[in-house]
Amino acid sequence: MVVTGCADRAYDFGDSGSFDPDPTSDPDPTSDPDPTSDPDPTGDPPPPPPGIPGPPQLLDARFADNQTLQLTFTEAIAPTQAVDPQQFRLSAAFGADDPEYYFFGTFYQEVGQFNGSQDDCEEYCYEYCDGDYCYEQCWDYCYAPPGPPVRVVAITQLPELPEVLLLTLDNGIGSRVCETLEQQPPFFVADLFIHYTASGSAPVTDGQGERLASISEQWALERDGEFLYVEGFFPYMSPMLPIPCPF
Repeated sequence: MVVTGCADRAYDFGDSGSFDPDPTSDPDPTSDPDPTSDPDPTGDPPPPPPGIPGPPQLLDARFADNQTLQLTFTEAIAPTQAVDPQQFRLSAAFGADDPEYYFFGTFYQEVGQFNGSQDDCEEYCYEYCDGDYCYEQCWDYCYAPPGPPVRVVAITQLPELPEVLLLTLDNGIGSRVCETLEQQPPFFVADLFIHYTASGSAPVTDGQGERLASISEQWALERDGEFLYVEGFFPYMSPMLPIPCPF
């Protein structure tokens, strides 16, 4: 797999990163809205349903820009100052839900492995002989070395959107991450996912103290691991929300 593109700045992805304190409001109160139409054609995250009982659940995950991941929950989240950002971890995940295929199971990969900045190329030359005649043939071999790890380093909340958390990455997602995911076979699930462990300095909770459940936490607990293979098709990934690639 080949992907690079470590970013040293954030790229704004327009409407997907905008925050409307009242996304359900009608910008034209004189209009007659069509109740069957999509109320938000811009691609902004759906507003959380009101009055859902029980602990918070992840409703939507997407990039506001290539260095900021926006998480929307089913209800308002309590202040997160005590939450360790590394309780969240991003993965490039690959899986095939087909026991007859040789790659049955799920493979989690450190995103930085596909996030290098440029190709490294070396020239290789070989001599070929046919009887008394010899000649040399040369070609370039290029590969994409891995980039630095992609870690969650900060959690931000917006007062006007208490159900939204913004996760800041130390290294932005580059285009080659997306290219690698798109190169996988069509019957593969190959996407970016967010993992979370409730084990840490403090869990994420709602205003009543109810905890957000862990989301495929093994990857978040193995902070220094570069890859992880697990049996089964995305076990413990609940909810299973592929994150649209930003490029």
